[in-house]
Amino acid sequence: MTGAGTWPAVLLAVAGSAAFAVAAVTQQGAAARLPAGRAFDPAVLARLARRPAWLAGLAAVIAGFGLQAAALGLGRLVVIEPVLASGLLFALVLAARRERRPLSRAEWAAALAVVGGLAVFLAVGQPTGGQRTASAAALGLAGAAAAGLTGLCAVLAGRFPGPRRALLFGVGGGVAAGVTDALTKSVTVVAAGHLLAPFADARLYLLIAVGLLTFTIQQNGYRAAALAAFLPAFAVVEPVSGSLAGLIIYHERLNAGPAQVVVELAACAAAAWGIVHLAGRATAPRAGRQAGRQAGQAGGDLDGPAQPSPAPSAPAAAVNAVREPQPTAASAGPPEPS
Repeated sequence: MTGAGTWPAVLLAVAGSAAFAVAAVTQQGAAARLPAGRAFDPAVLARLARRPAWLAGLAAVIAGFGLQAAALGLGRLVVIEPVLASGLLFALVLAARRERRPLSRAEWAAALAVVGGLAVFLAVGQPTGGQRTASAAALGLAGAAAAGLTGLCAVLAGRFPGPRRALLFGVGGGVAAGVTDALTKSVTVVAAGHLLAPFADARLYLLIAVGLLTFTIQQNGYRAAALAAFLPAFAVVEPVSGSLAGLIIYHERLNAGPAQVVVELAACAAAAWGIVHLAGRATAPRAGRQAGRQAGQAGGDLDGPAQPSPAPSAPAAAVNAVREPQPTAASAGPPEPS
């Protein structure tokens, strides 16, 4: 890819990240209101499809995917993947606006450390070379590895409370998302040659399978805890796994002199610090409130505003159940319908 083609790809990736941020905030608000149950719900997409707000977010997902696919068709994975992490900034600002609060200086610093660390990694690495497509066999192995790791994260998530559960979903979902990006790059290039060609290509069906897995894990992460508990890990692991796919499967290269390696390690450390700091600040103020909610109302809203009415609803339902077989008993209020 020539230098002239880099900036259009980067701009498309930034636009795609903004669309995905809108989708993340919208869909997390809907997913957080699902009834609490097992840690991983494989039918979460079917449950969410009944909610208009979530469907509106799905439109933003489709727009973001189109922009991201165009960026990946033009650029190298190791260039585009770190740019996609800019969606973290957009999403955190939108989430803070939804909650009617400004981002604190510490949150801004942590978010900039995540995005800036990845940007420095990209600039210092100076990626070169690479091929435009990868074989179905290599991408299939990457998809199988992502599915295995994602499954492990889903199993482990059942042993932890909401914020840590969301973090595990973020790691597993980020790995699957990186492989999804690697598949998207090949499918996009094949479709550019002939629009119907991907339908005869196994890579399209691999993309559908891994993409659905990624999306399902993502929505379970939204359901588990606040957006900042899930999204920072997802936003960093996706470009890391996608860039690894670019280096290993697409044979892209990074310059790696001794001084560059030191700077790249420092950039990765800054991004890791930002993830931990953001997740800790976002989930700590909510932990006590969510624990009280889960004790008082199984299946309540984990992320919405506190609602005092559901707490006495269980005793009231029990009293009504006892009274229901006695329709002739005197009552201070109007008679209940049979």
